[in-house]
Amino acid sequence: MLKQILLTTTTLLLLSGCVTKEIVYQTLPQTPVAKSESHTFSGQTLTATPQVSNLVQQIKALSSNSAYLDLNSNQNVRVGGFLNIDATPNRAGYLKVVIIDPNGDRSLVVPNTINSGYLHANQRFYSNNENFALKATKPTGLHYVVVIFSEQNARLIMQQGMNGYNAINNDQDFLNILQRIKNQDYGKSNISIFPMRIY
Repeated sequence: MLKQILLTTTTLLLLSGCVTKEIVYQTLPQTPVAKSESHTFSGQTLTATPQVSNLVQQIKALSSNSAYLDLNSNQNVRVGGFLNIDATPNRAGYLKVVIIDPNGDRSLVVPNTINSGYLHANQRFYSNNENFALKATKPTGLHYVVVIFSEQNARLIMQQGMNGYNAINNDQDFLNILQRIKNQDYGKSNISIFPMRIY
């Protein structure tokens, strides 16, 4: 779709030798609008807000698979139910799990006080085990799970004066650290994102 832009320009009319003003129409490509992210769960379609859709699309553009990660999860979870994430990397490194809720707020669920997220090569991580479980809580609706794996520990929160950042609370900091992970600043990596409904 093209947008019409009105421009007023001074045009020399060579035949008459006079100067006149005339309206010229110039067509420019319209700025693309982010497509809304929609997903269907058990026959119900949920659509993310424009803000969340934009963030999700930027994360998808940063997805990485320079390290192999066998990843499985349930994606339709009741409030009070458990999120089952099963991940096995082909090399040693650090696993991080971030959940984006329907409002765009992020929660870092792995690492946590019980699990550092460090995995040996071919070691299986399972979110519901004898040590801890990830319980689904409100708000209900469309969530996104971002699973990040890197050989070296990529900290999502760094509090060092002027160079500090917080990728959990700031969208741009989150995208910046994902870009560095994709660029292999922290070794081979895998960045995946998938939708999840909590109802």
